[in-house]
Amino acid sequence: MMTLLERLRYETQPLHRQTETLFYTDDLQNGSLSIDQYTHLLLTHLRFHQELEAAIDGYPDFFQDYNPDTRRKTAWLLADLERLNEPVLAIKSDLFRGWTPVSLLGAAYVGEGSMLGGTVIWKWLQNNTAIQPLLTHARFFQGYRSVTGVNWKQFGTFLTSAGENHVDDVVEGAKQAFVNYQTIFRSLSANRLTSQCSF
Repeated sequence: MMTLLERLRYETQPLHRQTETLFYTDDLQNGSLSIDQYTHLLLTHLRFHQELEAAIDGYPDFFQDYNPDTRRKTAWLLADLERLNEPVLAIKSDLFRGWTPVSLLGAAYVGEGSMLGGTVIWKWLQNNTAIQPLLTHARFFQGYRSVTGVNWKQFGTFLTSAGENHVDDVVEGAKQAFVNYQTIFRSLSANRLTSQCSF
Protein backbone atom coordinates (compact mmCIF):
# COMPACT_ATOMS: atom_id res chain seq x y z
CA MET A 1 0.00 0.00 0.00
CA MET A 2 1.41 3.38 -1.02
CA THR A 3 2.00 6.16 1.47
CA LEU A 4 0.34 9.53 0.94
CA LEU A 5 3.56 11.00 -0.46
CA GLU A 6 3.98 8.06 -2.81
CA ARG A 7 0.40 8.41 -4.05
CA LEU A 8 0.90 12.12 -4.59
CA ARG A 9 4.06 11.57 -6.60
CA TYR A 10 2.51 8.79 -8.68
CA GLU A 11 -0.92 10.30 -9.33
CA THR A 12 0.24 13.84 -10.06
CA GLN A 13 3.15 12.79 -12.26
CA PRO A 14 1.38 13.39 -15.61
CA LEU A 15 0.25 16.87 -14.54
CA HIS A 16 3.68 17.58 -13.08
CA ARG A 17 5.32 16.75 -16.42
CA GLN A 18 2.78 18.83 -18.35
CA THR A 19 3.49 21.78 -16.09
CA GLU A 20 7.25 21.44 -16.43
CA THR A 21 6.95 21.31 -20.22
CA LEU A 22 4.69 24.34 -20.27
CA PHE A 23 6.99 26.34 -17.99
CA TYR A 24 9.83 26.68 -20.55
CA THR A 25 11.84 23.69 -19.30
CA ASP A 26 13.62 23.17 -22.64
CA ASP A 27 14.68 26.82 -22.74
CA LEU A 28 15.78 26.66 -19.11
CA GLN A 29 17.87 23.57 -19.71
CA ASN A 30 19.62 24.83 -22.83
CA GLY A 31 20.27 28.32 -21.47
CA SER A 32 18.07 30.15 -23.98
CA LEU A 33 15.36 31.41 -21.61
CA SER A 34 14.63 35.06 -22.38
CA ILE A 35 14.16 37.82 -19.81
CA ASP A 36 10.51 38.04 -20.85
CA GLN A 37 10.05 34.31 -20.24
CA TYR A 38 11.85 34.60 -16.90
CA THR A 39 9.51 37.44 -15.92
CA HIS A 40 6.50 35.40 -17.03
CA LEU A 41 7.60 32.53 -14.77
CA LEU A 42 8.05 34.85 -11.78
CA LEU A 43 4.59 36.37 -12.32
CA THR A 44 3.06 32.89 -12.56
CA HIS A 45 4.69 31.76 -9.33
CA LEU A 46 3.71 35.01 -7.61
CA ARG A 47 0.04 34.57 -8.40
CA PHE A 48 0.02 30.94 -7.27
CA HIS A 49 1.96 31.38 -4.04
CA GLN A 50 0.31 34.65 -3.06
CA GLU A 51 -3.15 33.16 -3.32
CA LEU A 52 -2.16 29.86 -1.72
CA GLU A 53 -0.60 31.65 1.24
CA ALA A 54 -3.73 33.77 1.70
CA ALA A 55 -5.94 30.65 1.59
CA ILE A 56 -3.76 28.78 4.10
CA ASP A 57 -3.90 31.80 6.43
CA GLY A 58 -7.65 31.20 6.64
CA TYR A 59 -7.04 27.94 8.57
CA PRO A 60 -4.40 28.83 11.18
CA ASP A 61 -5.20 25.93 13.51
CA PHE A 62 -5.02 23.26 10.80
CA PHE A 63 -1.78 24.65 9.36
CA GLN A 64 -0.08 25.51 12.64
CA ASP A 65 2.56 22.78 12.28
CA TYR A 66 3.14 23.79 8.67
CA ASN A 67 4.76 26.95 10.09
CA PRO A 68 3.43 29.12 7.26
CA ASP A 69 5.39 32.22 8.28
CA THR A 70 8.65 30.41 7.52
CA ARG A 71 7.41 29.19 4.13
CA ARG A 72 6.19 32.37 2.46
CA LYS A 73 7.48 33.02 -1.05
CA THR A 74 5.46 36.12 -1.98
CA ALA A 75 8.00 38.62 -0.66
CA TRP A 76 10.82 36.94 -2.60
CA LEU A 77 8.81 37.06 -5.82
CA LEU A 78 7.77 40.68 -5.36
CA ALA A 79 11.39 41.66 -4.76
CA ASP A 80 12.57 39.78 -7.86
CA LEU A 81 9.91 41.43 -9.99
CA GLU A 82 10.65 44.87 -8.56
CA ARG A 83 14.28 44.52 -9.65
CA LEU A 84 13.00 43.79 -13.15
CA ASN A 85 10.86 46.96 -12.98
CA GLU A 86 7.86 44.74 -13.65
CA PRO A 87 4.56 46.25 -12.46
CA VAL A 88 2.52 43.89 -10.33
CA LEU A 89 -1.21 44.45 -10.43
CA ALA A 90 -3.40 43.49 -7.52
CA ILE A 91 -5.72 40.78 -8.82
CA LYS A 92 -8.67 39.39 -6.95
CA SER A 93 -9.16 35.77 -7.82
CA ASP A 94 -11.15 32.76 -6.76
CA LEU A 95 -8.21 30.44 -7.30
CA PHE A 96 -8.55 28.71 -3.92
CA ARG A 97 -11.92 30.05 -2.81
CA GLY A 98 -13.96 27.40 -1.03
CA TRP A 99 -11.10 24.93 -0.76
CA THR A 100 -11.07 22.78 2.37
CA PRO A 101 -7.93 22.60 4.53
CA VAL A 102 -7.12 19.10 3.26
CA SER A 103 -7.49 20.21 -0.36
CA LEU A 104 -5.15 23.11 0.40
CA LEU A 105 -2.76 20.56 1.87
CA GLY A 106 -2.54 19.05 -1.61
CA ALA A 107 -1.89 22.51 -3.06
CA ALA A 108 0.80 23.05 -0.44
CA TYR A 109 2.45 19.86 -1.68
CA VAL A 110 2.68 21.46 -5.12
CA GLY A 111 3.91 24.75 -3.67
CA GLU A 112 6.60 23.12 -1.56
CA GLY A 113 7.60 20.96 -4.50
CA SER A 114 8.31 24.14 -6.45
CA MET A 115 11.11 24.81 -3.96
CA LEU A 116 12.78 21.52 -4.86
CA GLY A 117 12.39 22.28 -8.55
CA GLY A 118 13.67 25.79 -7.96
CA THR A 119 17.07 24.53 -6.85
CA VAL A 120 17.46 22.77 -10.20
CA ILE A 121 16.25 25.81 -12.13
CA TRP A 122 18.68 28.02 -10.20
CA LYS A 123 21.59 25.94 -11.51
CA TRP A 124 20.28 26.15 -15.07
CA LEU A 125 19.94 29.92 -14.81
CA GLN A 126 23.63 30.26 -13.93
CA ASN A 127 24.43 29.13 -17.48
CA ASN A 128 22.11 31.62 -19.16
CA THR A 129 24.04 34.69 -20.36
CA ALA A 130 20.88 36.82 -20.68
CA ILE A 131 19.59 36.00 -17.19
CA GLN A 132 22.89 35.73 -15.31
CA PRO A 133 23.25 39.51 -14.66
CA LEU A 134 19.85 39.45 -12.94
CA LEU A 135 20.79 36.74 -10.48
CA THR A 136 22.97 38.75 -8.10
CA HIS A 137 20.00 39.67 -5.95
CA ALA A 138 17.45 37.15 -7.26
CA ARG A 139 15.78 35.16 -4.51
CA PHE A 140 12.83 32.95 -5.45
CA PHE A 141 14.61 30.23 -7.40
CA GLN A 142 17.12 29.78 -4.59
CA GLY A 143 14.28 28.30 -2.57
CA TYR A 144 15.08 27.63 1.06
CA ARG A 145 18.78 27.46 0.21
CA SER A 146 20.73 25.16 2.55
CA VAL A 147 17.61 24.03 4.42
CA THR A 148 15.58 23.07 1.34
CA GLY A 149 15.98 19.35 2.04
CA VAL A 150 15.24 19.72 5.74
CA ASN A 151 12.13 21.80 5.04
CA TRP A 152 10.88 19.22 2.56
CA LYS A 153 11.26 16.42 5.10
CA GLN A 154 9.47 18.46 7.75
CA PHE A 155 6.67 19.19 5.31
CA GLY A 156 6.41 15.48 4.48
CA THR A 157 5.95 14.72 8.18
CA PHE A 158 3.25 17.37 8.51
CA LEU A 159 1.55 16.29 5.29
CA THR A 160 1.41 12.67 6.39
CA SER A 161 0.04 13.52 9.82
CA ALA A 162 -2.55 16.07 8.68
CA GLY A 163 -3.67 14.21 5.58
CA GLU A 164 -3.61 10.53 6.56
CA ASN A 165 -7.37 10.34 7.02
CA HIS A 166 -8.17 12.35 3.88
CA VAL A 167 -5.81 10.89 1.29
CA ASP A 168 -8.16 11.12 -1.69
CA ASP A 169 -8.99 14.77 -0.97
CA VAL A 170 -5.32 15.68 -0.61
CA VAL A 171 -4.45 14.00 -3.90
CA GLU A 172 -7.34 15.70 -5.73
CA GLY A 173 -6.25 19.03 -4.25
CA ALA A 174 -2.74 18.54 -5.58
CA LYS A 175 -4.04 17.64 -9.04
CA GLN A 176 -6.25 20.72 -9.16
CA ALA A 177 -3.36 22.87 -7.94
CA PHE A 178 -1.28 21.78 -10.93
CA VAL A 179 -4.22 22.64 -13.21
CA ASN A 180 -4.48 26.05 -11.52
CA TYR A 181 -0.77 26.65 -12.02
CA GLN A 182 -1.14 25.95 -15.74
CA THR A 183 -4.22 28.17 -15.95
CA ILE A 184 -2.34 31.07 -14.36
CA PHE A 185 0.56 30.63 -16.78
CA ARG A 186 -1.69 30.60 -19.84
CA SER A 187 -3.76 33.53 -18.60
CA LEU A 188 -0.68 35.66 -17.96
CA SER A 189 0.75 34.63 -21.32
CA ALA A 190 -2.38 35.80 -23.09
CA ASN A 191 -2.42 39.05 -21.09
CA ARG A 192 1.23 39.79 -21.90
CA LEU A 193 0.65 39.09 -25.60
CA THR A 194 -2.39 41.39 -25.64
CA SER A 195 -0.45 44.10 -23.85
CA GLN A 196 2.45 43.87 -26.33
CA CYS A 197 0.11 44.00 -29.33
CA SER A 198 -1.64 47.11 -28.04
CA PHE A 199 1.35 49.36 -28.65
